[in-house]
Amino acid sequence: MNLLQPCRGLGSRGHSFARRPIFRPLGVVLCLLAAGLQSLPAATVVNAPYLQNLGADHVTVVWAAKENQAASVQYSTDGSFSKSVAARVVRTFSSSETDIGFTFSQYRADLTGLAPGTAYSYRVIVGGQPFAPVSDTTAYRFSTPGPGPFSFLVYGDSGDGSNRQIAVALQMVKEQPNFVLHVGDIAYQSGTFAEFSSNYFAYYFTLMRRAGFFPVAGNHEYYTQDSAPYLALSVLPDNGVPEDPGRYYSFDWGNVHFVGLDANLLDAPFPLAQARMLAWMENDLATSQAPWKIAFWHQTPYPLEHHLDDPIDTAARNLLVPILERHGVQLVLTGHEHNYTRSKALRAGVPVAQGAAGTVYITTGGGGGELHPVLDTLPAFLEYQASVNHYLRIEVAGPVLTIHSIQVDSVNPNGKEFDHLVITLPRPPVLSGVVNGASFLPSLATGELVSIFGQSLATDSQAPGFPLPLSLGGSTVTLNGTPMAITFSSPAQINAALPLDAVGTSTLRVTNSAGFAEAQVSINDSAPAIFATGITHAGGAAVSAAAPAAPGETLTIYMTGLGQVDGKLAAGQAAPSTPLLHVLAPVLVQIGTAQVSPDFAGLAPGFVGLYQVNVAVPQDLAAKTYPLQVMVKGNLSNSLNIPVQPRNP
Repeated sequence: MNLLQPCRGLGSRGHSFARRPIFRPLGVVLCLLAAGLQSLPAATVVNAPYLQNLGADHVTVVWAAKENQAASVQYSTDGSFSKSVAARVVRTFSSSETDIGFTFSQYRADLTGLAPGTAYSYRVIVGGQPFAPVSDTTAYRFSTPGPGPFSFLVYGDSGDGSNRQIAVALQMVKEQPNFVLHVGDIAYQSGTFAEFSSNYFAYYFTLMRRAGFFPVAGNHEYYTQDSAPYLALSVLPDNGVPEDPGRYYSFDWGNVHFVGLDANLLDAPFPLAQARMLAWMENDLATSQAPWKIAFWHQTPYPLEHHLDDPIDTAARNLLVPILERHGVQLVLTGHEHNYTRSKALRAGVPVAQGAAGTVYITTGGGGGELHPVLDTLPAFLEYQASVNHYLRIEVAGPVLTIHSIQVDSVNPNGKEFDHLVITLPRPPVLSGVVNGASFLPSLATGELVSIFGQSLATDSQAPGFPLPLSLGGSTVTLNGTPMAITFSSPAQINAALPLDAVGTSTLRVTNSAGFAEAQVSINDSAPAIFATGITHAGGAAVSAAAPAAPGETLTIYMTGLGQVDGKLAAGQAAPSTPLLHVLAPVLVQIGTAQVSPDFAGLAPGFVGLYQVNVAVPQDLAAKTYPLQVMVKGNLSNSLNIPVQPRNP
């Protein structure tokens, strides 16, 4: 029997968004019965039980009913339901505020103290009776996150009440995921309470009661009071910013860190919330030690056609993508365009070289909405595109992540895999040397810029500005456990700044998503070294044969390794211009045989780990080329030649 046959003629075709009564989807229930599922009793159920904020030791069970009665959730690992937690009515919604037509109460029960990686059975009791009972005793069952393989589903742009949505939902409920991500546009047209009940809960209730759902708001959710119904009906991880509860969050499952964002906040009316989210996102990714990082939100940063002029898509590309790539996020999942696209591994929109680390961007907007076209010619940044209704099944097994893209339509009612991708974690880093960042010699000093060489160190990335980040390209560098600021990262090289108080034998560690590598380094109180083009005129031009130094002229020498200064700075903090920070030890500049005391020797304002020495060329120097070196505590820097022009008569 064709499982879709009972669904013919149900719902709307395309985007016909007439206001529907709350339980129009009787046909949806019949379709689910056709798939071997149990229907819900009509009595008092408004929204059947669904799992929210499922974590290693907790889960929240939410449901809604017409009556406000005493309620609880009973649960256990052995089917005895020996444990019980009282539920509370968190809110009673009047018909006037929901447009559903009657008053209903929303219940919430928080189950805590659960064991990681454990399967639980549960049942909901309202007014002394089982709520939304089913004959299948495994229907209300979930597993908490733990070590080992797991799988999850991803879909978006689903909730228009169409036959397309029914087809995708019927196939999804056959799956056995640990949890589900929804990338937004959950309930068309406007994300009202009625549309959530009829176009979301009524379609996925058999899946929502056994798999945690982690949604993010789409633009259509914002059509009603900036997504107020979405926020009221969701219980999401409470680790965002207090001013924006539920709008963005993160959670860990196994060895994966998930970051859910609200790209609607990138729109012009939300400048303060936007700034809060970006700062939170930066910190959240920087502090995560998970080897896998996956981000998801609604508006795609790489639209094909339908949303090319959407300013939020552009803002996502300009504001979100750099942060994600800087912290080594491997996979981004979005919707908004009602099709499927999978990019090549990208850095700043450009495909990376074969084998290099990059971020894969997938648009999965085929959950049920009317489809958008794809391009006749595949763009250079894409690996695959298709205008099909679909969802994703993603499996994670240690260092391997496998993405199955499942097409569902009248031709493929039981689902057909149309795209497939395997991503493998990078290897742990290998260190081959730590050297002075200017001379590339192994002499190191406190506060110095160093270059770390090796293999599989990080992805290609440049620090965006100051303060310098403590995590870049998916990697961190520490010295005896203290984070070091990073200026540049790549698979073969990381440039970072040693702490200003580091002296003696120390352990330098580089950590990426796959592991870490360590090297023992000896840090001296000084190890002066001048950068290759680091001797300049006052205007910034390098001293050269074409632009020689003049007797009496003050030159600026840019270098590193001069040691401690008369002030303290946090890691990554740029040196101030007021007050200037001076080197503590005496500094001399040697030009030929002449030794000159500099006018200034200290940290270059506005930089990290870069020292500046201002010195006047002696008036009596004859016109020729001289070796120049800087000396501190008896240690001489590398030698650079400077040409000196004849004195003016």
